[in-house]
Amino acid sequence: MLPALAGAQAPTEPMQDCGLEPPGAVYVPLPEPRPSEVKPWSASEPPLVRQELRDGVRSASSGVPQTRMRTGALSGKTVYLSPGHGFYRDSNLARWATQRPNTNDVVEDLISAETLDQYLLPMLMGAGARVVPVREPDLNGRMVIVNNGDENYSETGPVELFSSATVPGWGPPSSPMANNVLPFNLGGSRLMKSTGSVSVPATASASWVPRIPVDGNYYVYVSHAADATRVPDAHFVVKHAGGETNFRVDQRRHGGTWIMLGRFYFKAGQDAEKGAVVALNDSSAAGTISLDAVRIGGGTGFIGDATLAPLGMPRYLECARYHLQFNGAPASVFAPSGANRLGNERNDDVTSRSRFATWDHESGEDAVYVAWHTNAGTTGTVVGTETYVYGPNPVDGTYNFTGVPGSDVLATALRAELDHDFKAVFDPNWTMRRLRSANLGELNPTHNPETPAVLLEIAYHDNPSDAARLKEPEFRRVAARAILQGLIKYFATKDGKEVHLPPEVPTVVAVRNVAGGVEVRWAPPETDSNDIGGHTATSYRVYQSEDGLAWDDGTETANTSLTVNLAAGTTRYFRVAALNAGGESFPSDTVGARVGTTAPVLIVNAFDRLDATMDRPEDLSRYSLGSPLRVLLETMNDGTSVRRHGAAVARYEVAFDSATNEAFAAGLVSLSGYQLVDWFTGRGGVAGAAPIRAEQDALRAFVTGGGHLLFSGSNVASRLAAGDADDQAFLADILRAAVGNGSSSLLVEGQPGEWLESASGIELDDGTRGGLAVGIPDVLSPSGSTSVLRYNGADLSAGVSSTPGGQVLFLTVPLEGFVSPLRREYVLGTFLARTGLLATAPTAPGDEPPPPEPGPANQWAAATGKDPRPPDPPPPPVPVPPYVVAQLPQFYEEGDTGCGCGAGSVGASIPWLALLVIRQLRRQTRKSTHSKR
Repeated sequence: MLPALAGAQAPTEPMQDCGLEPPGAVYVPLPEPRPSEVKPWSASEPPLVRQELRDGVRSASSGVPQTRMRTGALSGKTVYLSPGHGFYRDSNLARWATQRPNTNDVVEDLISAETLDQYLLPMLMGAGARVVPVREPDLNGRMVIVNNGDENYSETGPVELFSSATVPGWGPPSSPMANNVLPFNLGGSRLMKSTGSVSVPATASASWVPRIPVDGNYYVYVSHAADATRVPDAHFVVKHAGGETNFRVDQRRHGGTWIMLGRFYFKAGQDAEKGAVVALNDSSAAGTISLDAVRIGGGTGFIGDATLAPLGMPRYLECARYHLQFNGAPASVFAPSGANRLGNERNDDVTSRSRFATWDHESGEDAVYVAWHTNAGTTGTVVGTETYVYGPNPVDGTYNFTGVPGSDVLATALRAELDHDFKAVFDPNWTMRRLRSANLGELNPTHNPETPAVLLEIAYHDNPSDAARLKEPEFRRVAARAILQGLIKYFATKDGKEVHLPPEVPTVVAVRNVAGGVEVRWAPPETDSNDIGGHTATSYRVYQSEDGLAWDDGTETANTSLTVNLAAGTTRYFRVAALNAGGESFPSDTVGARVGTTAPVLIVNAFDRLDATMDRPEDLSRYSLGSPLRVLLETMNDGTSVRRHGAAVARYEVAFDSATNEAFAAGLVSLSGYQLVDWFTGRGGVAGAAPIRAEQDALRAFVTGGGHLLFSGSNVASRLAAGDADDQAFLADILRAAVGNGSSSLLVEGQPGEWLESASGIELDDGTRGGLAVGIPDVLSPSGSTSVLRYNGADLSAGVSSTPGGQVLFLTVPLEGFVSPLRREYVLGTFLARTGLLATAPTAPGDEPPPPEPGPANQWAAATGKDPRPPDPPPPPVPVPPYVVAQLPQFYEEGDTGCGCGAGSVGASIPWLALLVIRQLRRQTRKSTHSKR
């Protein structure tokens, strides 16, 4: 906090642990409205950020999620999204700590961030909303900031079009960043005059070229100094590995903070054409474009001091209080108690979340505030969901609403949707308690008098059965979708409009070679008649990628197929999103093809599994958390596995087609006409299931007819062995294997004397090596076959080959789980040669060089000029009287308390443990929904 605040009187009693506002608590006043708020926002004005087509044709208003461009049911709406608690500096423990303990192998602070960042936030954006998360949403632990004046910043055009602004801008703080730093007051900013007409080509530009540390997906943010003389449509171009994406930003508003543009894939070492942000001066209005700083990525925690070093973990795990300081908020927002940080940052975190909404929200802007938490009681026996609005009462199960008008209506809409969907999908007896009020700091209109506010407690993490639900990706996805749909229905009712819900994800997708290129085909996603899923799709957007990682802006079509002209030898990947008036779905699983005269190889993605058995424990014992389970989709099943198989086939210039196994079942693709089928199940179908009978029959006919089969999956052997007679026959007759004895490992090598003997040092991913976790693969026992791969250190088979007709290679180690692409390519290429698709077997790879050092997690350079300005002088001290803490009532009944006020770590009791807890979001267990933004 600021020095002046550090000298203010600290409360003698801390805020109650569950986020209750002690009666009589005094805080510093809310910040004054920013200058840009003088003119109220109106519905006729464009959204703060909108994406436009490359040819300059304006797109409909959008929420700028990833690369989505469509308008949606929430266009023109703002959602302030709170994932509740996070890591904070605990002066008593003299270390960083979460605000909730590990109960039943889950930690609320982690659940909420995982759910909102991977599910609810992109869902809301897909419906067109502007989403403002109060914690960092980027899971990427790397961050690069390029400021105006840095060596990687440049200006092009007549010098008279540029000038230095007289207002402050972002400046590089020291690292670690102190508690009294306001980063958006540390530097200067530049101005660029506009053309005054979008029909006039740009005459000037400014470029920020970050040094990307490692390949990966990064959120991209820009900042500006808002003013009435700024243009309403500042043109920014994000140049990323997938191409260029154009945005327009209203710089008259929301200045002095980070403005999210989208999430894009960048590659380390790429030049400015594939890794940069460019501002152009073409605009529909006369005025200036503010040129401040560009941020790429989330980074790791860097707030610290001589007493306690920064949190050495990704910044999305920090509580809101630190993120809001980093995001430009004044001390009256992030340190509202006006107290010394020792013992009070946890308190400030609760109220800073809603205060940030007030600071960022502009008059007339149609917005709501939604907090997502999970719950806890006193005995671990309570289950179910609660919905809270503000009232002067403690958490006692009563209702005395005195919050911002409309909060009760919003809460009723969200509660109804969660109640309906949980009962329809999971448990018809799901406990959904009546609407409640409580004097919660996050909902108190003293901190946020401007927007309706609701706090959701999704389930009880201290109850074993509810905790089991919270561990399930599908539960999180359904909860997130229910909140999305509840918000859409709330706004539709308020505005007197028809309800439009975004469609579900297409699961039936295939791509095959045709004359002159490839044809992508898909089926419409399913809809339901029970008001659970989305509405019918009316069109689709097909995204393309050269490597399955970096995607273009997509091509829209009303059909269920798209033909793309491509030259022979071109490899291209695709994914399909469904569209309607409600918005855009998540994209489908990735499919791909390499163009050739004919395609002898078909790759089939039968990896459908996405459930709690794939959750990965993380050792957080240094924070007294043990090893809680983490739900991180990109290490579990992100729907992109085809790209790993496709790259291995394309390495040898062999053409291929691919499909999801749902497309095979729907008849969009068949096995006939192919010489080799690469059928992979990863860690299994839904719930780990083995191939169904129809799939087995097709593969049996293909192999016995002379076709070659590469079949891989971690536990398919044990699943088939435990199945019926048909399953067991497929394992014995086609895969020619049985389940062996012994324990597998994450290191594999070729069997000496066999045709894969040169395959050495194959490391399998455990989810920490940049790919998908393989779990615990089976050990195989050859049955009429030959062992060709074994686990290192023991003669235990990891792969067998046979010829029950065509050549069959059965791997119980997922090919996509190989850490080394070179070793993956070698194994697949050697099998291609064995089947005759390659004339010569490839050479075994040697030792691979270590990756280059990416440098520090947080990177920025000192400004070199451009009107640097010192920080604003500290405000005068604000006297803060002690909190007056009322005697909290006893629980009225165990089922009517909630708020996490009684839960502690396992085996312990921490009175009145926390109130903000809801966050269970994720996608369906169908692999297609796993596709990432």
